[in-house]
Amino acid sequence: MVEALSDDLNTPLALTRLMALDDPRVLKASAALLGLLQSSADEWFKGGADEGAIENRIAERTEAKKNRDFAAADRIRDELKADGIVLEDGPGGTTWRRE
Repeated sequence: MVEALSDDLNTPLALTRLMALDDPRVLKASAALLGLLQSSADEWFKGGADEGAIENRIAERTEAKKNRDFAAADRIRDELKADGIVLEDGPGGTTWRRE
């Protein structure tokens, strides 16, 4: 990616290489480092794969609560919160949103 930017600031090639990164955390950090994000990285990179992982974690938390393992449920909530995901429990179940 750096070599693409060194080539007369070849931004299209740099963005192509950036989007090819497999690790979402590296992708977000790289984009932020390059100054490409005016808003938060989570707002810019809303992906379906992340949504599936979030839903899986919510299901794990629901199961933990059902088993009265509140420490595990709280840990999952805290882990998601650290990733910028806010859980909201209601009568219809748990919903989530990005901070």
